[in-house]
Amino acid sequence: HHMYMTGMGTVISAFFQTTTLLISIPSVIILTCLLVSLWGGSIRFNTPMLFALAFLPMFGIGGLTGLPLGFNFSDVALHDSYYVIAHFHYVVAPGTIFAIFAGVYYWFPKMTGRRMSEFWGRVHFWGSLIFMNLIFMPMFAQGMAGMSRRMSDGGATYSLSNPDNADVTVGTLSDTIMGLNVSISAAAWAMLVVQLPFIVNLFWSVKHGEKVESDNPWQATTLEWETPTPPPHGNFTKEIKVYRDPYEYSVPGAKEDFTPQAQPAK
Repeated sequence: HHMYMTGMGTVISAFFQTTTLLISIPSVIILTCLLVSLWGGSIRFNTPMLFALAFLPMFGIGGLTGLPLGFNFSDVALHDSYYVIAHFHYVVAPGTIFAIFAGVYYWFPKMTGRRMSEFWGRVHFWGSLIFMNLIFMPMFAQGMAGMSRRMSDGGATYSLSNPDNADVTVGTLSDTIMGLNVSISAAAWAMLVVQLPFIVNLFWSVKHGEKVESDNPWQATTLEWETPTPPPHGNFTKEIKVYRDPYEYSVPGAKEDFTPQAQPAK
């Protein structure tokens, strides 16, 4: 969608618009598959799952706000504004930062033989989720008000956002929009602070965390949970045979709610 502003002809611009909108199709399919997979399940809302679930609404917001950027007429106004920054980070941040945190909390028991604190994990999750939204959600309003991402003053030197060259209403709105930078900065610092419980929890749990009672504390089905805890050099101490697919949960007729891949068929 960045190509719309290069002065290209309408034919090639229409091509880029079409390909930009087509990108949304696999994204919608992935999000739908994740939601359908959760439907009817008995979900345990522990810390890794909270970070994984938070991806769904955050990525949904990022995807929906990307649609206006796929049309020429709306992208002309929103291009190079703070709206693009907000959209991009709603798409990328949950899928990277939250995924990393979910993975650390999830595989930490396998790596160390101990669990991280669930209480401080939840403090870390809710703080990160709240402040991440407080950072990027106001940027949508800033972008729709015309605040540029490329200029130190947000483009306030132009008539549409300069109180000296506009009416009182526009000038007041501009002051409000520019003032959101203060709250965004405060939320960014708060986002940094709420990472401290994670750091302390990580290092404290290595020596003092609750010991896991089995090699598979999450009742997972995939092969990495067949290794000893913590895993030795080479991970597996014996040859592993795979009997089924990696997502055998609540299989009709099975005695248990989960069936590991390496469990022989009965």
